[in-house]
Amino acid sequence: MSIDLKKRAEENLINLSKKATISLAKKGLNGQKARVSLALDISGSMSGMYRGGIVQEVCERILSLAMNFDDNQAADVFLFGAKYHTVGEIQKDNFYQFVDREILSRFSLESSTNYAGVMNRIVDYYFPDALSVQKKGFLGLGKKEITVDENKYRNEEPVYVIFITDGNNFDQTETEGIIRQSSKLGIFWQFVGVGRQQFTFLKRLDDLKGRFIDNANFFQVNDLRKISDEELYDSLLNEFPSWLSEARSKSLIK
Repeated sequence: MSIDLKKRAEENLINLSKKATISLAKKGLNGQKARVSLALDISGSMSGMYRGGIVQEVCERILSLAMNFDDNQAADVFLFGAKYHTVGEIQKDNFYQFVDREILSRFSLESSTNYAGVMNRIVDYYFPDALSVQKKGFLGLGKKEITVDENKYRNEEPVYVIFITDGNNFDQTETEGIIRQSSKLGIFWQFVGVGRQQFTFLKRLDDLKGRFIDNANFFQVNDLRKISDEELYDSLLNEFPSWLSEARSKSLIK
């Protein structure tokens, strides 16, 4: 039985990859290379989606997109809640039951939601030491200020981050700082809000002022199981092509 289920999952992954290829072609992205990252919310409110297999389905759908982008046909997985965690790669060889094996068996769902820690970690993963955080004011007791050495990484392969959450966060000022400063690097943030929350902060990030280039997009999905694969891929790729064009013109990516 388990062998049959795994084979069926592998066949589904191939079909998903074909659908992703069609969406990429529509956006003029055939042959485009990118390092793909998936950031997943592990706050307690996500429990139903983890236990119900929805997050596993999301991982498979994102992997199918990454298989068309990434040189090693994989996506790097990160988690965020009160803290942040690096999980490792999801790829064709380990995708089956990935969430149960690599997330639920290793990490507990957490009590709150912060974005900045995992975003900082993702930036540092692809662009080591590009961002620095300093405290301003007397004896360093003031507000944190994030700066970036944008000359350190030029003409790199683009980084495409899919960031999935079901709620707003508690560290909005720091998150805005990372978005602004990382706009000087070759990294694009695709935020996906899941559920019927207002997502006021993520909507604000979509139009955030003070950036070098527009490096973020947001869309909302009320129910991940009800959105078709085609619609999901088209939405995920909505602003990525225009960002690629602008980032390339500014020598941020190859």
